[in-house]
Amino acid sequence: MKKKVQVIISQIRLERNTEKKLPVLLSPEARLNHLISTSFKLQPEKVTVISRPFQLYSPVRKTDRLIIVQPEEALAGSHQAGSLSRLRLEGDVLLLSTEFFPFSEAVWLRALEAHQKSDYRLTFLAGKQRAENTQAHQDYFVYPGLAVISLKGERRNFEALKFFKPSGELDVVGLTDYLEPDFKGLGFDWVTDKDQRDFLIISKSEDWSQAASILRQIKVAKLEETGTFFLSPDESWIDPQVQTGRGTVIYPSVIIEGQTRLGKDCVIYPHCHIIDSQIGDRVKVFGSTVVEGCRIENDAQIGPFSRLRQETKIKAGSRVGNFVEMKKTAFGPESKAMHLSYLGDAMVGAKVNIGAGTITCNYDGEKKNKTIIGPETFVGSGTELVAPVRVGRGAYIAAGSTITDNVLPGSLAIARSRQVEKKGWARRRKELIELRKKRK
Repeated sequence: MKKKVQVIISQIRLERNTEKKLPVLLSPEARLNHLISTSFKLQPEKVTVISRPFQLYSPVRKTDRLIIVQPEEALAGSHQAGSLSRLRLEGDVLLLSTEFFPFSEAVWLRALEAHQKSDYRLTFLAGKQRAENTQAHQDYFVYPGLAVISLKGERRNFEALKFFKPSGELDVVGLTDYLEPDFKGLGFDWVTDKDQRDFLIISKSEDWSQAASILRQIKVAKLEETGTFFLSPDESWIDPQVQTGRGTVIYPSVIIEGQTRLGKDCVIYPHCHIIDSQIGDRVKVFGSTVVEGCRIENDAQIGPFSRLRQETKIKAGSRVGNFVEMKKTAFGPESKAMHLSYLGDAMVGAKVNIGAGTITCNYDGEKKNKTIIGPETFVGSGTELVAPVRVGRGAYIAAGSTITDNVLPGSLAIARSRQVEKKGWARRRKELIELRKKRK
């Protein structure tokens, strides 16, 4: 490019129900961040975004060159608005709306080069539709979502130029009206079959899946550059906000969503689903485990087939095994719950052993109640802890107990009925059954 440009991006507004159904990787916010990130590769003087408030994803950062304008503010053309007063629309301006999805900045560079070399005032990306037979005329069409306009020596407000429709889409008719009265200076950057590989127009459901694939590939490539190992990159779904540490290994069929942070040297085994969670260094998450809204500290081990629900905190060095579910539970350092247990609304101290089949009965039909288990406690298999209840430090709970009262530190609690044995009962029952059969 011979000269720098400004970029204006408009966020197309979808129906709220549609936005809620889309995963984060396909959200309007993710696609908008992709456009911003790609735009900055052109080294523009400014990038102006017309959108409702949204979160910036790494590597995009808020700078003086990034201006965000509310849609209502842009359409009103208010001279009092601080954001609009900084637009200073002059020179070459690249106009984008979010149905246009570039795979890289290459397609924009070609459009800008064509615009500047031919000294056009307005350039559209265009294609030629093949005729069905040699006698038919060839049709031309304009690709939506991209245009280049030159504002030589002019500084006009946003409303006067009418670049975009209220829906956020690029307004082709409004742009061509800018060339009145003679409509001179209208040009086209003709797209070849090879060029079509560099961008996508999102208009159909299959376009969304292709855009998701591209965003996923870009994200995985960035994480690989910083030292994360993907054993099968094409089989992992990683959201744009996810961060992973150097040396972390991610197996196939892993889904990591939302604002998840993984530390260094972690191992995430197949079929795990991690959402909005903070995971420390050297953590192992074994297969078919779901972690949502949790914090897992260094050297912990989770799974397989575990489910950690919101507000669960797994402290350093602890182990949570197969078919264990936790919710709003703080699980202490070096504690273990290895089999078939449910811990909800619980506080578990350090070096506690939770036996198989342990349940905290936290819901009384009206409210949730707390269970507190002190450090170095041994909870036998098949125990039911009926909250609210507190177990003191170093206590033992006998297997098969139903604990309804607090347990003092260092005590042994046994809460089960005395075993009764009736000798010969099974033989007599069998004889009675055979006798009834003969009578019939």
